Amino acid sequence: MDIKSFAKAVGVSCATVSRAFGGRGRISQETKKKILDAAEELGYYASFHARNLGKKHGGCIAFFYPELYTEEPDYFISEIVLGVNRTLRRDRIFNVTAFDEDDERLLSEAKEQILDGRVSGAIIISGTPGAAALADLAFKNHIPCVVIGRSGENSVNTIDYDNGYGATLAGKYFRETGRKHPAYVSGHLDRPKKQGFARGFGVDESEVYEIRGGAGFQYGSHAAEEIFRNHRNIDCILCANDIIAIGFIKRATELGIKIPQDIGVIGFDDIAISKNYIPSLSTVSLHLHRLGVEAGKMIEQLFDGKKNLPNTVVRCDLIIRESS
Repeated sequence: MDIKSFAKAVGVSCATVSRAFGGRGRISQETKKKILDAAEELGYYASFHARNLGKKHGGCIAFFYPELYTEEPDYFISEIVLGVNRTLRRDRIFNVTAFDEDDERLLSEAKEQILDGRVSGAIIISGTPGAAALADLAFKNHIPCVVIGRSGENSVNTIDYDNGYGATLAGKYFRETGRKHPAYVSGHLDRPKKQGFARGFGVDESEVYEIRGGAGFQYGSHAAEEIFRNHRNIDCILCANDIIAIGFIKRATELGIKIPQDIGVIGFDDIAISKNYIPSLSTVSLHLHRLGVEAGKMIEQLFDGKKNLPNTVVRCDLIIRESS
């Protein structure tokens, strides 16, 4: 669809369409939103993209991820970003953008970056409806796009990892080392972790006591207090991420719980601080830096003209340290 056909379909002038996509000239936010929404619906994209697709060097790569609001930085994202940044060609502009599932304005701004030609390619962390919408928008508009994590029905251009397999390794380790009473502190969008943990431990999922968590140190602290007060029989715990696990160990130690004698603790992700904490944290390594490196390599291949690249799976590993 060319600009004249699109402008006619929306009921505006070609100049107004250009202002909406180019960010120059006077245009009301209401009209701009109308045009961008129509572009998403009709599959129209600015001609900037055709020019960007022909470039093998330069251009802006946008890294989109769903923001988790906690008092701590997102260590998971930062290590992936580092891997991407070290892999992209040096003349790339690399822009990291967080969006909030509950803030339509932020999600719309992320969509605008794809629709108005500001980015030549996108790397997207999956796992939320907003992330799926951004990936779908990029694919429909022929923008080189790589998804990190499970991508739903999309079977190409994805760097995946198997949370469930990693959690299974953790459950199996606890079972083989004689632990009897497992617990799990949840995070966000991580049901496969609990399922895998139960499978590795050799019990039904309902037999793994679950404590609702999140993404910050405080959730681990709250979990330690709950176990100390109400579930003293629990002797091993898998935490949905390393930050929760570190918060758990700190508070448990303050309460007189000995780690790992009383409770073995395993985290998830293997962020850099894990091996430097005392006690050093056993964890399921997602190889975050490598995820970023593989995503960077894949998007550069897309810029070189390759299409529909087969998915890459980065295997999880269980790293045993002092906490278990």
